[in-house]
Amino acid sequence: MAHTPAPARRSFQTLDGMRGVGAFLIVIRHNPALFGPIRVPESFLAVDFFYLVSGFVIAHAYAERLAAGGFLFDFFKTRLLRLYPLYLVALGCGVLMAVCYMLQIPGSSWNPERIAECVALGLFMFPRLPGMPDNGTSFNGPLWTLLPELVANMVYAATIRWLSWPLLIAVMLVCGAGLVTGELVYGTLDIGYNLTDQWAALARVGFSFFAGVGVYRLVAMREIRSSALAWLLILALGVVFGCTIAAKPVRAVFEIVMVLAGMPLIAAAAAIFEPNRLFGRLFSFVGLISYGIYLVHQPLGNLLATELRLHGVRLTAQLPSAAYGFAFMAGVIVLAGALDRFYDAPVRAWLRPRVFPPRPKPA
Repeated sequence: MAHTPAPARRSFQTLDGMRGVGAFLIVIRHNPALFGPIRVPESFLAVDFFYLVSGFVIAHAYAERLAAGGFLFDFFKTRLLRLYPLYLVALGCGVLMAVCYMLQIPGSSWNPERIAECVALGLFMFPRLPGMPDNGTSFNGPLWTLLPELVANMVYAATIRWLSWPLLIAVMLVCGAGLVTGELVYGTLDIGYNLTDQWAALARVGFSFFAGVGVYRLVAMREIRSSALAWLLILALGVVFGCTIAAKPVRAVFEIVMVLAGMPLIAAAAAIFEPNRLFGRLFSFVGLISYGIYLVHQPLGNLLATELRLHGVRLTAQLPSAAYGFAFMAGVIVLAGALDRFYDAPVRAWLRPRVFPPRPKPA
């Protein structure tokens, strides 16, 4: 097995900034009523980019310990400890939305039984299943992406001793073929969460996560300081997510090329070119809160749009309506920052010694 030794005290701040940009654009995507005419049609590709960065970061943080052996179960607990506290908040935001809909909207599809079912399945991150279409994603759509990521994490951890370059490339080729198939069958890569296309979730996470591992092995030891190039890369990624391509054949080629080659290349460059200290702090902050933003924005945005309409506010596709969206974005940023400081970090600090009790030293 070949893996790259972890650079000492290395951070990847440009990649952090890109995660933040992806989260911001996903907010716009999932709350169109709040953002007037502003649309970001290809922003669903941010999910593939998040998987890509996840593979990169997991390889950076854990490859050495996983390759040494004896860390697999602790790794699984570490990942749950990282994801689950904020996941519970996201589930709670979905419950809040559903209860408000049930109480305020006549004929709403929400009722106590459906809410209880969604909570029970959502607590275990169960996906939507045939004959059981409701779960946590019924409250909060983005939650569907977390279980595939955990699956990819565990496959990587369990196979790292054998994950040579030929095997890594083989995994990417198989999953890449799945992505191309999904594009041809459905006319988009915005798939993986419906009952009819859940297989595509494994293709999306399988390619991008292991591409991220490959990118890490190639470029993790290189670092060049250039704030201009760091900002240019972030802008390029924002353009990719926000562009509009009307012609379906061109759009299909664009999505395939970006996932299979474009975003891995952008991530590789982002891992090399880092900003100065001031911009680095900004990028680190938006990267830090990107997970919280991603998890809470949809149910809270839907709830806000509904409350505005119920109180007589007319949301239109005109630019002035976007003021509500940018105010909401600012609120979500503040909320995500507060959740990190006052909830997520303290809860994980409290849980860590309980999840990982001190081991007795050998005599």
